[in-house]
Formats: sequence, structure tokens, C-alpha cells
Amino acid sequence: MSNKKEIQKEKTTQAVVVADTFSDEFLPITNAVPHALLPVLNKPLIDYTLEFLCLGGIEEVFLFCCSHAEEIKQHISKCINNRDGWILTMKVNVIVSESCQSFGDCLRDLDAKGLIRGDFVLLEPGVISNIPLLPLLEKHRETVKKDKYAAMTIILQEFGIGHIGWQSSEDILLATDCHNRILLFKQLGKSHTRKVEFPIEIFLENSTVNLLHNLKDTRIAICSPSVLPLYSDNFDFQTKDDLIRGLLMNEEILEGTIYTHILQGSDFGGAISSWKMYQAISKELMRKWIHPLDQPRKKNKIFKNGVVIGAGTQVTESSNVNKTILGPNVKIGKNVTLNNCFIFSDTKIEDNVSILHSVIGPECVIKANSRIFAGSIIGKGVVIENGVEVENSLIQAEIPQNGEEFVKLGNKAYQLKLSSENDRDVLLSALYKKTYRLRINDVESDEEHEVFDDFSDTEDELSYTQSPVPDDTKLFFNEVIDSLTRGFEDNLLCDNLILEINSSRYAYNVTVKEVNFNVVKAILCISVKEPIGVQYFSHLSRLLSYFAPVLKNYLRNESAMLDSLQALEDVATSNENVNEKWIIAILQHVYNKDYITEDVILDWFNNLDQSSKFRNQVKPFAEWLQEAEEASSEEEESD
Repeated sequence: MSNKKEIQKEKTTQAVVVADTFSDEFLPITNAVPHALLPVLNKPLIDYTLEFLCLGGIEEVFLFCCSHAEEIKQHISKCINNRDGWILTMKVNVIVSESCQSFGDCLRDLDAKGLIRGDFVLLEPGVISNIPLLPLLEKHRETVKKDKYAAMTIILQEFGIGHIGWQSSEDILLATDCHNRILLFKQLGKSHTRKVEFPIEIFLENSTVNLLHNLKDTRIAICSPSVLPLYSDNFDFQTKDDLIRGLLMNEEILEGTIYTHILQGSDFGGAISSWKMYQAISKELMRKWIHPLDQPRKKNKIFKNGVVIGAGTQVTESSNVNKTILGPNVKIGKNVTLNNCFIFSDTKIEDNVSILHSVIGPECVIKANSRIFAGSIIGKGVVIENGVEVENSLIQAEIPQNGEEFVKLGNKAYQLKLSSENDRDVLLSALYKKTYRLRINDVESDEEHEVFDDFSDTEDELSYTQSPVPDDTKLFFNEVIDSLTRGFEDNLLCDNLILEINSSRYAYNVTVKEVNFNVVKAILCISVKEPIGVQYFSHLSRLLSYFAPVLKNYLRNESAMLDSLQALEDVATSNENVNEKWIIAILQHVYNKDYITEDVILDWFNNLDQSSKFRNQVKPFAEWLQEAEEASSEEEESD
């Protein structure tokens, strides 16, 4: 009987989950909220991970915690008491070691405890996936039968440009043999060189070499028991990537090889490793792209405009909420604008507040007339005082204790400050990477992308095989047209639309010239959506009158006026439905309202292509202006 139990014990499928990120990526939120308990659509992140492991066939999990361990243990106990689905088939052991300073330290500690009894699944922090794990474990065992040194199979996913949440920093280039053994592993986003060098031995020693890129690491790996001793024997292995590089460089010395499995079809694997991935995976869960994993639909109220509202949350009718996740027990005052935000539980937002592209931690108070935008992260318990305006900021409730410089915004609001002028560029860059583009557009074909600037299209460098990368200006334009369309349809205050546009400008890092051009272009594009008929020009007049504050805000000088005329030319020449009457109506309106001066219009007209159709369409208005100018001059002379 004891032998039978021992055999059963050996067959237990095990997984190791490291809960700590060992980084400051999610500060100041994670000062108080463990990364594992970050709410993802109002459900703790670790719950998705455990549900994935349970559905994947795992029977025993070792959850390794270093910080906030007591909170995580209490949450696991709560799950057990609530009889969450995974407790029926899976056991979770919480292992605490406050002395560990890295991912590698955790695995060394685990090796010393001797808890792993065979092949196991290794997860880095924040993994959410729907892949079946048992077939991958079996495939890895078959690999080990053919290659006794096979230490790890890393699970990758095709994640090319155009995919929601794509990041250049995640892009991986692989060279593999015909058995999927990795010969070269290059993280393109972390490379400082434009070129990738391939050792000649790769091609001399292998009859087949596959080159793969546009891949991302799912942060899931199938490991042989030899992985833990490899970490114990090599104290410079601090991350999983260190192990991969070490084995590829010293394969014969360390006696270890690495294989890969690339996910196909509806299989999804990813990790919340940054705020951008936090938003990307939230959106994928909302769209049910990680089936069968799902948000807690019984507790959340879900709306078509990308809004999720948690239990007990109150939103006034006069508020404008768009593409925003509201946690439980949030109180929203009157005339509040929320766009592309995450508002955690028990937060109170008072009247006339605007929050754009930001994360507000739990138990915060945002007092009346405040404005928070351009990728700000507000920690737990922060109180933003009346009328305060912040952008692209990290703000926490307590005085920083690690010697960081700060600006006191209130008794419970301390804005982290750059430490010195010499470090300004470096620290700005670090902050910029954390908060940059805290948004993903709703239009699938126009999802935002980070361009890997170090690559060009010369013959000596890598080029992407998929469609060209949309540049930031186009993405900015898409966001502006989305904001202006919604504003016109819902009759929102144009001041709030200007705030949204400015926030998008900072996030996409576009120039003033590009802002002027694209704002006017967006208004004109909205105007031509209606068919040009009998009632059209009254509609056009109403639309241009509504956007008057926006036009006045951006058409402030001759350069901006010229940008707007170039936008008119762009829309007119690219739209078949536009006719001469529409063009003259637009010019007449901006001239009569003094948005654009006569001199700017005439100078612009004189520089148009003499043979173009567009110039001929503008010509009647230009001639009328010239005649009016000449008549005015004659009157002055006669006087």
C-alpha cells in the first residue's frame, strides 16, 4: 500500500509560481498592493494564474513569496474557505522567504528545500494563460528521452506587430534546429545594436536552421529537475533569461539544452509585466480572447463603451466615463470625465474632475476640479487636493523613505521627483517607459505599437515581414478622431476634449505642427461622414460651431493656420465625396470667424500645384478674396 502511495506521489504534476517581480515597475501601487493581488477587471491577478494551472492539469503549486507574504497567504486561505474551483483538484503551498532578492534566489531556495520531485511548470510573476499544460509536459518528457541534457522548454507565442499589446521590448529572435532546440536567443528590444550576429557554427553544425522572430515570451516554461541545481551551482543566474544565455554559451560545460514550443491558434500566454501589458490583458479578457478564463461577470456590470463597473460603485448621470475599469465601492461625483483609466476599489472622485490615461490606486480621494492625465500612477490612500493638476507623475501617500526627492502636493500626496539635473534625462526616460502610452485603441487594425527605433530598412539590418508599423502620428490621429466624434455625439464640453487631445499629444510625443494638422483633419473627416445633400450644410455649420473652442485653441498663429489649410488639402484630395462647394464652405467659415487670415489663405493658394484639381476648386474663393482686397485698397486710396 505504501508503495502505491509513493508511486502516486511521484506522478503529481507540480508547478512553481514566483509571485514577486523584484522590480519597481508597478510602484507606487505595489508599495501597498502585492503584484499578485493587483485587480484585473476586479479580480486578483493570482486567481487567474491559479485557475489557469488548475485547468491546465496541475495538481500541486508552490507559490513563492518574498514581500507582502502575509496578505497573499490570507488571500489563498480566503479562496480555500470560499471553495474556489481550483481547490477540488489542486493544492497550493505558500512558501515565504524574505531574504530572496531575485527570481534566481527563489529557485535556489526551492532547490534547498527539496520539494520538486520531477518535471515541473515554472511561471514568472503575473502569468495569465489558457493553454493545456499536460500535453506540453508530455512533449518535454519525449524530448528528454531523445536528449538527456534537455533542461527547459520555453513557451513562446507569435506576437507580431499589429497584435494588441505588442511591445518592441518583448520581441524575440530565435534560431532553432529541426527539433526546436534553441541555437540562438536574442531579445531584440533589449539590444543596443542594430545588427544581430549569427555564429557561423550554427550553420556549420546543423543541417537545418529556422529563424523566427515576432515572438514574445509567455513567461511559462516546462522544466526538468536539473533546472534548480543549475541555479544553485551558478549564483550569477538571477533571471530565467540568465539561465538561457548561460546554457547557450556554455552548453557542454553546464550540460544543458533549451527547447521551445510556439503557441498556435487560440492558445494564449502572457504576463502582466508592465502597465501596458496590464491594460492589454485586461482588454483581451474583456473580449473573451483568453477563454475559458473570464472576468467575474456576476460582480461586474459591463457596458459597450469599454466600461466595467464593480459592485457598489456609484456613477452620476452627468459624468462621462469611457474605456475605464471601475473597482468596487467607487464614488464618482458630478461632471467627472474618465477616459482610459483604472480606478481601484473604495476611491472617491469629487465633482468636475478629469482623469485621462491613468491608474488610481485603492482608497484614494480626488477632490473637486482636479486634473490627472498623461499616464499618472496614483498609489493607495493618496489625497489629491482641490484644483491640483498632475501629469505623467508617480504619486504616493507617504513621504518617500529611500532618499528619493519629492514634491509635496498635499498631506497625503508626494510626487516623486527627479533626483538631480544631471540625472534628468535618464530618470525621465525611466518614468517615460513606465507610463508611456497607457492606452490601447479600440480599433483592432490601429492598435498602438512601440517602434523599435534602432532598426531600419537597410539591407544589412532586420526588417519585419508583416505590414508596416503605424507611426505615432497616425495613432494620435485615430485617438483624436475618436475623442472628437464622441464629444460631438454626446455634446461634451470642448474644454474636456482639449484636455484629452493634449494628454494624447504627450503620450504619443507628437509635435505641435502634427497636433494642429491632425486636430483640424479629424474635424474635417467627421464632417464628411454625412452624405453631402440638401440638409448637409446646416449640419456642417452646426458641427463647425460646436468645435469652435477647439479650433480657437489650436489655430493661434500663422504657422498653425497653414497647418490647418494643409489638413483641408489632405482631406479634400483623399475623399471622393468632397466637392468644390464643401471646400469653399470650409474656407468661408474659417475666414469669417477669423480663425485664418486672408494673407495666409492667399499665400497658401499661390503655392498650390498650378495643375491640380484641388487648386481649381479653391480658385473661386481665392479670387473672391483678391477682389475684396483690391476693392478695399481702392476705397482707401479714394479716401
